[in-house]
Amino acid sequence: MKRSPVFFALFPAVLSLCIQLTGCATIGPGMEKPIVTVSDLRPAEVKALEAIFILELRIMNPNNFPLDISGLNYDLKIDDKRFASGINNERQEVPAFGTATIPVTVYASMFEMVTSIIQIIQEVDQQNDNIKPLRYELAGKIRLGGRGSFLFDSKGELDLSGQGRR
Repeated sequence: MKRSPVFFALFPAVLSLCIQLTGCATIGPGMEKPIVTVSDLRPAEVKALEAIFILELRIMNPNNFPLDISGLNYDLKIDDKRFASGINNERQEVPAFGTATIPVTVYASMFEMVTSIIQIIQEVDQQNDNIKPLRYELAGKIRLGGRGSFLFDSKGELDLSGQGRR
């Protein structure tokens, strides 16, 4: 089958548009993107090949209607290295102009944890015996019941010297 010159002229533009549209997270019209931050991280269980943590996410809703969260998936990086990931399908509601903390489970490979711990030990400031803060990045996707979905990204530092999170 022979294609017309118009097909060859329009095909790259149409293909590019389709790729851009499918790669974007979508939220409903007139909806402001909620803010997601890490509220807490605590160990739950340690097994032979994995550790399980409870990660609390604080979700701030800047909209004048409640958010019906129907699912989440997320990855946690520590110092730019994948540390843990998880998925959650428990329905939660974040009130209009309000916040909610949502506990989620993250699973970390013991191999990845050992690698991170070795790196932390190697980076201790030998002169002052100080442990440098760990940079973290939490990225994922939140699905909203009937209102689409959105990507989130939260970054910060975990201070291991006992001074708290930054």
